[in-house]
Amino acid sequence: MKARALVLAAFLAGFVSLSAQESETKETTTYSNVTEFGFLTASPKGVSLEATTAHGFSINKQHNFGLGTGIGVNFSTNYSAVSYMPVFVNYRLYFKPEKSFSPHVNIAVGGLITRDGYGGYSSITMGFRAGKFSFSSGLSFMPINEWFGWEYPFGVTLKFGFAF
Repeated sequence: MKARALVLAAFLAGFVSLSAQESETKETTTYSNVTEFGFLTASPKGVSLEATTAHGFSINKQHNFGLGTGIGVNFSTNYSAVSYMPVFVNYRLYFKPEKSFSPHVNIAVGGLITRDGYGGYSSITMGFRAGKFSFSSGLSFMPINEWFGWEYPFGVTLKFGFAF
């Protein structure tokens, strides 16, 4: 009788231990938002000021997937200003999501619309999140088809904003 009770107790202890481990590794999916404002060099087109926002979902606060849009103004080397609207898919990876300070990598790929044409939109940045504050820097590439042909502006991106 004692042997059966011990076997039953060991079985139940193992079951409780397994269910506790299962709940610790359970994935949690929540809403995520990344809104940033920044400065881009857009060689040979000039420089741009840009604001973007990406809304989506976060898995364990580490992997963020979303759809984004924004608005930008490019100040070209011939002293004209052209506005554009990027639309993109976004992925952001936080390396230490459980900490208040976490480095991240961000990738955005999509298209953009201007008054005079359309084009591609892409950037890859690295940075950090400190609380809700976000800072990113990296490279951008935006091939644009204007009425006069394709141009391939690329450059450096510096952005700051908030992420949650």
